Order: sequence, then C-alpha cells, then structure tokens
Amino acid sequence: MARRDLYEILELPKKASLADVKRAYKRLARKYHPDLNPKDRSAEERFKEISEAYAVLGDPEKKKRYDVQGGAWDAPPSGGAPGGWGGVKFEGFDFDAPPGGAGGFADLFETFLGAAQQQPPPGPRPGEDLVYPVTVTLREAFSGKRVRLSVRHTVPCKTCGGDGRAAQAKRAACRRCGGTGKVGLSRGPFSFAQPCPACRGTGADPGEPCRDCGGTGVREATETVEAAIPAGVDTGSRVRLKGKGQAGASGGPPGDLYIETHVSADSLFSREGPHLKVRVPITFPEAVLGAKIEVPTLSGGARLKIPPGTPSGQVFRLRERGMPSPRGGVAGDLLVEVAVAVPSVADERSKELLKEFERLNPDNPRSYTGS
Repeated sequence: MARRDLYEILELPKKASLADVKRAYKRLARKYHPDLNPKDRSAEERFKEISEAYAVLGDPEKKKRYDVQGGAWDAPPSGGAPGGWGGVKFEGFDFDAPPGGAGGFADLFETFLGAAQQQPPPGPRPGEDLVYPVTVTLREAFSGKRVRLSVRHTVPCKTCGGDGRAAQAKRAACRRCGGTGKVGLSRGPFSFAQPCPACRGTGADPGEPCRDCGGTGVREATETVEAAIPAGVDTGSRVRLKGKGQAGASGGPPGDLYIETHVSADSLFSREGPHLKVRVPITFPEAVLGAKIEVPTLSGGARLKIPPGTPSGQVFRLRERGMPSPRGGVAGDLLVEVAVAVPSVADERSKELLKEFERLNPDNPRSYTGS
C-alpha cells in the first residue's frame, strides 16, 4: 500500500522549510498526544503517525533525501525490508514513558508548564489584594457608615528596603546565568528560556539574604485604617483602599485593600435590589372606605392614600423612598404592601351590624362556586 506523503501528514505544503516542520510538529503533537486525549485510539494513532513523519522531515539529511526521492528515499540498495519509515528508527518521544520519567512527552509538557508556573516573573511585581468583610445593618447601609479596621498585612522590610538582600552595594553578575537573567532548557526539538532561578531573573548576584526578613523583602505589620462606606451599599459591595494590601516584590507597588460589605436582615424592611419593601396593616373600614395612613420609611414618615375598596396584598409605590444609589444616581422606591387586619368582634351589636352589612352586600368572593 502506498505511503501517505509526510508533508501531508504534518499538514504542510511540499518541501516546507525545516522551521515550518518543527512548528507544525509542535502544534500537532500538543493536539493529538494521548495524555491529552485519553481513551481516544484515533488520536494516539495520529500522534504516532505525526511523530514518525517528524523523525524523517525533522532531520536535515533525511529531509533532503525525501525532498529529492519522495517515498523511495529510504529504499535499500539491495533486498531487505525496512522497518518503520524505511528502516528509520524513530527517536522521538517514548509513548510508554512513566509519568515523571525522562524522555516522555508528559515530562516535556510538565517542563513547559512547570517553568511557567513555578518561576516568578523577573523584576518588580505588584502585591496581592486583600479583602476584609464588614457586616452592617440595613439602616447603616441606607445612611452610610465610617468603619475602623485593624488590618494585618505585609509591608516592605525596613532593613533591606524590600530588596531581600543584606547589602545594597552594587553586585557582580549572577554566576548561574552570567548576568542575562535567563537560563535555557532543551528537550528534543523544543528549546526555550526561563528566568534564572538563582537570581530570579534579575541577572545580579543574589548575595546574602536579609536576616530580618529572610530574603523575602517583606515583613508582617498591623495597621489601623478608616474608611467611609457610602450610603446604598448591598451585600457584596466593595470599598477600595488603594495601596493598603500586601507589599509588592522587588520594589513593586503594594496591592489594594477591599472592604466587602455584608448587609444583615431588618425586622421591618426587606430589600429587593435598590428598592425597599414594607408590609403595613390597615383596618377593614380603611380598606372599604379608603383612608390616608402613615407608613414608615428609613428616612422618616410618609403619608399614603388608600383608595376605597383596596384588597389585602395590594402594593403601592413611593418613588425614590428606597435605597440611595452609592454612585449618586436615582434612589430606589419604597414598595408598601397593605394587609387588611381582621377585627376581633365580641359584642352582639357589632355582630348584628356585620350581618346587616352582609345582607346589604351579597357579593360572593368565591365566584368559582357558582352560588
């Protein structure tokens, strides 16, 4: 059976350059490697095919012969059966290499990821942000509040100025990387550079670590901070205090402190986004005849007109009497739900009047009964 064209296997045009071959192999090897496609037999076969094609086209001499002779490049001068791709022993990655073992693709993949994840970027790095939760009542959230917090965070070490080294004098170049700040790694066709672990990418001799901070460049400190929580905050709202977070590394700027509010429930009012809701009882005569009643708000009292015939559960809206906007926008509304209170009738005269009312108003609220 005729062999597939090696350039076609690597998804390349005929006689592509050696650099293109390497790039194509890296891309396809990542895509079809069995470790990244578990239980996919077709991906494993495709990976082996790609690797065998690269064993030929990735070798300058073999590639040259293949470009001239095509599929017959490896034909023996006399008899004999070639093995693999024409007797070429595949010297790529070991498919069966155990995890963590040298030579396996998983080891190479781990090298790439480990170099990126374990080594901090060279030069100054900003500090991490801190989040402190603060509980406020609904009424405090409505009016705003000033808080005073004792914050535990890191600050630059005064002894070394945040450098992490004992002396501040000019130092010689790092012996590990020769002052470049980078060291090279090479695995088969792959090669890349990573920050030097000895000098953390600075290129300078790390010298002796500072005794006060142990070489970290930071120390822990407790600081009292004050902040104004604006009116209208909700649970999850944050107030930012710039530069009050963790200290930066290698002279980087400090992180920020975020005060995160958690609003506790109120016994009278409930909250629906920017709106407030309150349940107010009304008497039977007020519901039937209508009335003007006082309703509570978080900013003082307000009067509400109850139209005649108002049913229990009716909701009225008082515009802009809800929660204020933390950003100075329009305030929310107050939603007033009325509940008709059933009177307790004990005397006979009241009972007679109610029976007379029922006789004069024979409405049936249960119309589904048909009677």
